[in-house]
Amino acid sequence: MNDLVKKGALGTILCSSGIITNDDIRRALDEQGTSGCRFGEALVKLGIVQQEDIDWALSNQLDIPYVRLSEKIIDRSATQLIPAELARKYNLIPIIRTGDEIHIALADPLNMAAVAQVEEITGCTVTVSIPIIRELREMLDLFYGPERDDVTFGFTSNCFSAGILEKINSDRSGAHLLEYLVLFFLQNGIASISLQPGGGTVKVSGRRGNSFREIGRFPVSSYPELVTCIRKITRIHGSRDLASRGEFLFRYREIDITLQASLVRAVEGEMITISIRPDLTFPSGLEEMGLDSDTAASFRSLGAPGAGLVLFVSWNRGERDRFLDLFLREIDTAGRNVVLLGNGIGKGTLAFPRIPLQPEAPEELETALAALRDHAPNLLAIDDVSADHAFLTAWKTAMQGTLVVAGLSRDGLGGAFEQLLQQLRVNRSLPAGIRGIVSFASVKTLCGSCRNNSGGEATGQGQPGSGADFHAPGCPACRYSGFGGKKYLLDVVPFDPALREVLATARERTELFSHLEKKGFRGIPEKLEDMLRGGEISREEYQAALPQ
Repeated sequence: MNDLVKKGALGTILCSSGIITNDDIRRALDEQGTSGCRFGEALVKLGIVQQEDIDWALSNQLDIPYVRLSEKIIDRSATQLIPAELARKYNLIPIIRTGDEIHIALADPLNMAAVAQVEEITGCTVTVSIPIIRELREMLDLFYGPERDDVTFGFTSNCFSAGILEKINSDRSGAHLLEYLVLFFLQNGIASISLQPGGGTVKVSGRRGNSFREIGRFPVSSYPELVTCIRKITRIHGSRDLASRGEFLFRYREIDITLQASLVRAVEGEMITISIRPDLTFPSGLEEMGLDSDTAASFRSLGAPGAGLVLFVSWNRGERDRFLDLFLREIDTAGRNVVLLGNGIGKGTLAFPRIPLQPEAPEELETALAALRDHAPNLLAIDDVSADHAFLTAWKTAMQGTLVVAGLSRDGLGGAFEQLLQQLRVNRSLPAGIRGIVSFASVKTLCGSCRNNSGGEATGQGQPGSGADFHAPGCPACRYSGFGGKKYLLDVVPFDPALREVLATARERTELFSHLEKKGFRGIPEKLEDMLRGGEISREEYQAALPQ
């Protein structure tokens, strides 16, 4: 079991308690790898455990007591200290008061606003336990009485008719509100709907481009039920993480649309943004990227037999790892001893041994490379060498006769040049070990069927594409997402003797760019500008993808 899960993890707690077995852990890990869900969600999805088991394990993981609620353990005098409105607002119930301390059962034990409110009202220090939601609701009804039938959800808005508002507010679960909000943004070409709790209310906004428009508001006391509804349909169960994400299907005009809900914990409840999940799969090969023949040839040439350091540059670690995998699939590895190092690359899709490394322990890379000398690898792939020590270790390995391809967390080609110039100050031999750089950017293209030019001058003087501002409101062809797909732009820069000589004497990255431009090089910013002028991407997408 220790090889499968870490000490203190959910799997360890559940397994050591006899609730699950090692085989159950393996099944859940396989499901997690396939669907991308969390480990606990995979266990519930497979029917191995109930949500109550996950809640209990989470209480152990968070070191917060778990409690089974019943009428016998609750002191009625303690419940009288907290108003019913507050108890239902935060889904909590007092259990007992002892001196200046009050013990409560709280559905969300990390809700600091709830704890602060109880401390303010009671004047007591609060200790928290995690209950089963079903039992908590039973106790709320028992000690505070059933919720009044005349209580409404409390949603107010100028965007819906009186009849629709009445229907929304008659449903305390928030399911009707969620349905009409999704319909609203699909029918109005809005990119996303956001729910933001603060100051006792939840503001509902729609986003189009960089502008947000308020759609309506409702009291934060109604929010827990809506959050529970969203968590249920997206299968985001029991997550105590700062951020989480899930998906659900919505039927619109005879088309099933996949929506994604992104949740971030805030003081008064989760911030939630709902948007359409575009069908954006990573290309399986260079042919799917639509690269010109010269760029594709340069890309593959970086993997030719020999020594040197090849850097794959991007802040997006996930995409950087996928590009490293793609590189190893595209080049000829026959007759070569290939080893992978790190947690982000390979993952069973490549037929090479992989050595896991802990991100918080960069010295492990040096230890692993020293141990591999006896195995004589001639091609090493390392998921991240952003730390100075890791970068130097990878460079030294390349100088010893090995081809090293490695990920670098920097912003575009300019960020990579800055890294090289920084290293050059302490290592004048650096240029000799650099074989090349691959920088990339991913952009979401607009749907060609519903794309339109809204006209008007672009904001900001001197920006490209003046007068062109394209948007796609959504149509059946793009399943109302407005997206035409995802396109990857590559800067592939092999280092020849001339470029190494420029690097050896350069003080600013502009000197390296000037050398490349004289040879006809056009980088990602120029390619993005072409796409913007041609209406392939929106101005917001252009600005988001542009290297800084």
